[in-house]
Amino acid sequence: SDMREFEAPSRTLGDLSADMAGKLIAAAADVALGIDDKGVIRDLAFGSEDLLREGYYDWLGKPWADTVTIESRPKVEALLRDSRANVAPRWRHINHPSIDGADLPLSYSAIALPQVGGRGKAGVRSVVFGRDLRANAALQQRLISAQQAMERDYWRLRHMETRYRSLFQVAAEAVLIIDPVTGKLEEANPAALALF
Repeated sequence: SDMREFEAPSRTLGDLSADMAGKLIAAAADVALGIDDKGVIRDLAFGSEDLLREGYYDWLGKPWADTVTIESRPKVEALLRDSRANVAPRWRHINHPSIDGADLPLSYSAIALPQVGGRGKAGVRSVVFGRDLRANAALQQRLISAQQAMERDYWRLRHMETRYRSLFQVAAEAVLIIDPVTGKLEEANPAALALF
């Protein structure tokens, strides 16, 4: 695993109150969800005002799987299943449908809470941390657009070079291409070669 945990959490975080833990979770994630044993969102916090403005507070009281796109539902179930089996947390890309029609991409990781007397506080069994991937997605799209523009330019230049070479070969006038630095002859067309 590529995770690195605190070496002495009881010494470092031992006096952490629930209120302070909540603030730390909200600060560490763009969105944090408290999920019960049926997969329902029982509490949530946003470290990103942008997400809060988008109206995602409406997720409260809904099954987490119902807030995501259809293809992301198996990932939600796998995250919750793995967290309850105490599998090392891993991040999964999950999409939520958005009001504007574009998917909201988030990367999520889930951690099971210790169950006191068989139940967690307020019925919450897992805390799920989400990171907003929209900035990454926009950056990837810009990179793809730049690569496509470079490919178009490359093929345009190749096409121009092909036309230039055709003209170079059939021109009736003698044409010589000399390297300006070395003064050496680089190329001569058939008309020039016929003269020498």
